[in-house]
Amino acid sequence: MKVSHLLAAVAILGLAGFAMAARGNKAPAGLHGKVVSVDAAAKTVTVKAKSGEVVVTTDAGTTVTLDGAAATLADLKADMTVTVTPATGVATKIVAKTAAAHKPIK
Repeated sequence: MKVSHLLAAVAILGLAGFAMAARGNKAPAGLHGKVVSVDAAAKTVTVKAKSGEVVVTTDAGTTVTLDGAAATLADLKADMTVTVTPATGVATKIVAKTAAAHKPIK
């Protein structure tokens, strides 16, 4: 009887671990698109996403990276690809890539 309880506990823990691992592999929800314009004075970035143009509000807590390096809002330029987290509200993180960062290595 104790062996069956032990096996049941191991099975439950295994399934729970599998479920958590599967959930952890999802890409973070965010807004994906291209920069249309940046208004550094207003601390906003306009992003063209699948849903249309979205004005993203930033604040002092927003982190910006460009091609993996720390950057500022003023470093963002039109046509850069960005991912903004979260997709709504004040952005906490903006990850930008230049067109050169997207070119395949030959």
